[in-house]
Amino acid sequence: MLKMRQTLEPKLRRRVILSGQGNLFARIKQFLLECWSELKLAQKPMKQEVASYSMAVLVVILALAIYMAILDIIFARIFAFFTR
Repeated sequence: MLKMRQTLEPKLRRRVILSGQGNLFARIKQFLLECWSELKLAQKPMKQEVASYSMAVLVVILALAIYMAILDIIFARIFAFFTR
């Protein structure tokens, strides 16, 4: 037979607070220090990457603008046909 789950209640997550870290300001300070250390690990994109990604975004925006303009023209003509 298949085993069924004994309880249907969701498990609660409990955050472990280490000793000396119960103070709100100490936790905020620790959080900000950890954020800063993670930001130091991030790699900055090179100038060529920024230019190519920016060009890709502009091309996609332009393509979507053209697509929306075409749809606008089509629907305007359809609605104009029915409102005559």
